[in-house]
Amino acid sequence: MKITTISKLNARIAISIAAAGAIISIAFVRSAPKEEQAALTEKKKVAPPMKEADVAYTHYSVSAAESSKLDYSTGSVISIPANAFVDKQGKPVEGKVDIQYREFHDPADFFVSGIPMTYDSAGTEYHFESAGMLEILAYQDGKPVFINPDKKIVVEMASQQQDDKYNIYRFDSLAGNWKFVYKDRASGKTTADVPVASAAPVPAKMPVTAALMEQEKQEELLKPALANNANYQFDLALDLNEFPELSVYKNMKFEVKEGASDFNKGYASVTWSDVSLKKSNTGSYLMTLSYATDSHTFEVNPVFDKAAYAAAFSTYTSMLEERRKQELLLKKQDDSLYAAAQSDRLNRNDLASGSRAKMMALFQKEELVSRTFMISGFGIWNSDCPASLPKGEQFAATYVDSTGKKLRFHALYLVEKGRNAMFKMYSAERLYFNPAKRNIIWALTEENKLAVCLEDDFKALKEKHDSCTVQMQVIGQAIKTTEDVKKILNF
Repeated sequence: MKITTISKLNARIAISIAAAGAIISIAFVRSAPKEEQAALTEKKKVAPPMKEADVAYTHYSVSAAESSKLDYSTGSVISIPANAFVDKQGKPVEGKVDIQYREFHDPADFFVSGIPMTYDSAGTEYHFESAGMLEILAYQDGKPVFINPDKKIVVEMASQQQDDKYNIYRFDSLAGNWKFVYKDRASGKTTADVPVASAAPVPAKMPVTAALMEQEKQEELLKPALANNANYQFDLALDLNEFPELSVYKNMKFEVKEGASDFNKGYASVTWSDVSLKKSNTGSYLMTLSYATDSHTFEVNPVFDKAAYAAAFSTYTSMLEERRKQELLLKKQDDSLYAAAQSDRLNRNDLASGSRAKMMALFQKEELVSRTFMISGFGIWNSDCPASLPKGEQFAATYVDSTGKKLRFHALYLVEKGRNAMFKMYSAERLYFNPAKRNIIWALTEENKLAVCLEDDFKALKEKHDSCTVQMQVIGQAIKTTEDVKKILNF
């Protein structure tokens, strides 16, 4: 067996080719620098860096015994069924409940919240590119209450990100990491979907239930296929949470489709710096091997050898049965939500009513989409897709203020304008970025002052011998709100 090891930033990619069977194995192994390892504990905490500028909560008072529909300033709608709350003993809660809710929609929001925006998979760290994040909490007399296991709170979040590349995650505050929940899909795209003012009847099927059933139809179960040993096969260690239809299987390989264009067996001897996989419109998968400006994309299909096929097929049949059970459950709509829709239908469809009219106006003006969160527990939820650090250029960086005084940062934040992601680097000594993008960087000084290098200044940076001195503007004015931060960073 021939083994080639290549580098990819802080990861190693090992490629091995078996002489018989032509199996190419690609695995990613995380190798974090010491400064990153020292920061691992902090990464797991929600720690607002400027507490006075953190995103504020909106408070709602609801009756535990009644269903409620709450409108948020962005156009999002929160639907709470009757009897949705229990105490820590699991007993039903009666009386008034205080709901605390807030949303995060851009890198400035992510920054001031201090919520970790990284996701670890198979030892590789990714940064979240977000379609929107929310936090929802509930209290009675100052004590936290919990969601009845038989109920779900539904949040239809207004989002400006219209792609369907996102997943729903929930933050585990005890473990300090994000848990994949389900594949997200945007609905109500563009202003053409905004309804006219009318008192339409309540649909026979709740929109959320219908959306989930439609989502399951679109996410067809993958039926296992036997490998053909005459073809090349790749054994990949990758983040299967991006491919829910694959994540349930073990010992799966990716076989190069017979006659696939742009594939050459000589690729096995090339030292590639990156490998990526995405689903094609035809149902197969597209694998891309890259090095510098050279890249090759070809079709592959998931397959199983004889030893793994039986177990995979057993998993498939079990999933089919589970899918049938889930469809029956979905058809039994939530009585509380359905009753709420009936009693509230005039208010929901009457664009002359204040908050609803405001929400529709926002959708029309901003061309927003709706993203559905099925909230089973209070805390932080997001619609995100994992992304790697920017690629293209890197240099050793020294940071100074306008007087030339050296600045030291605990962490550095980089944003590419037009991309809804914030890249946090715990080692600011080496800066990775894409020169083709509109970049902004910022950090907090040892005095907890905001230091920024905006787009034009970043573009004017001059690298010399793989190093660069970056002049940062240290903000002297008091920063008291999230809006103050957005104004400084031009968000």
